[in-house]
Amino acid sequence: MNQIIAWAQTPLGLLIIAAVGFIVVCFVITWIIFAVAGLFRGRPRAEEPAREEPGSVNEADEPPAPEASSDPLESFDRRALKAPIALARLRARGPDVTRPAEPVLARPAPVEPAVAVTPEPEIRTLTDAVPESVMQAVEPEPAPAPAPAVQPQAVPSRQLQEAPFTTPVVLPHAPDPFANAEFLLTLPFERRTGLTMAHADLCGAGVEAVFFAPETVSRWESDELRLVPFLPQQGAKLLATETDRETFHAGDLFAQPDAVIELSTGLIALEYKSRGGRLEDPLRWAESMRPKDILQTVLAALALSAESGRPVAPVLRTTNAVFFLRPTRELRTLLVTRLPSAAAFLAESLPHERRPGISAADYAELLIPVVSRIFPRAESAGSAAGKEAHLDMLTRRS
Repeated sequence: MNQIIAWAQTPLGLLIIAAVGFIVVCFVITWIIFAVAGLFRGRPRAEEPAREEPGSVNEADEPPAPEASSDPLESFDRRALKAPIALARLRARGPDVTRPAEPVLARPAPVEPAVAVTPEPEIRTLTDAVPESVMQAVEPEPAPAPAPAVQPQAVPSRQLQEAPFTTPVVLPHAPDPFANAEFLLTLPFERRTGLTMAHADLCGAGVEAVFFAPETVSRWESDELRLVPFLPQQGAKLLATETDRETFHAGDLFAQPDAVIELSTGLIALEYKSRGGRLEDPLRWAESMRPKDILQTVLAALALSAESGRPVAPVLRTTNAVFFLRPTRELRTLLVTRLPSAAAFLAESLPHERRPGISAADYAELLIPVVSRIFPRAESAGSAAGKEAHLDMLTRRS
């Protein structure tokens, strides 16, 4: 006993005794709380009435009428306070879900269709109005045999009732992928030494040509100015080049411009055609321009504008010239309306190639005959000289 008392006087013993005492006091207080709550609880079990069968009605089971009080919780059943407050409110307001009940399905009364009864008209024969003596004097002719009446095929009433009421289905129009496409018809221009300009109307577009010395332009530091030498020093930013392989889609059309340049007013879709390093003739450049290059550049700008939602300027770049294209409204309408048929034709002609649509290069190739007929090119001097030489040769032989 002395050892226990000595151990209890140590710091470790005091801590253990204090912890045990705290636990004992907590248990005692908890027991007292439950005992007091049991005294204020409802009637004892001995006074509870016997449980009745499901479906019977007992007035004792009905909750007492709520008394008027300022507290909104006082209007609910006290028996529901065993559950959380939210569930207590739902159970007090709703029916007693603890009682089993059979589901009752309400069947609508059958409605008999209203049938309009049409009175039969009174049929009077000729003998009713003519005296009998006159009828005896007239010998009636034998009437021809009546043709067999065709009985209409009876349709069961159930079939008429079950016949569905069909309404024409109106499909919504597909959105126009080129609704937001817009061409940028003006570009900022800065005059520099060595730049010369010219104009021509080709393939339904106005072409503004700018010629330059390729050796001088190739030494410039700005990538944007090397591609388009007439742009201002500031305000142009190169967004993508051919190595980025950026593809832009608009409906069945897809294109990969060689460069995309951003301006404050829009974008530039640039196509580069080296043509084997040959230089453009500043005097006869319009005769040597290929319709496919013009159409491919315009289509690339159209696809870029449709996807980006910004106006785009088509620009064609060669070794020593830059051509700013301004398509007319007629050309734009032709490119947009003929696109689905061109894509379908290419898909049927090449069923083994799975493509997402038609590229700008292929579409431009298919459009060459149509554009050449709708927008004929003016006869060049070389073509006129060739015709004259051919006529001269035929004249000499005759």
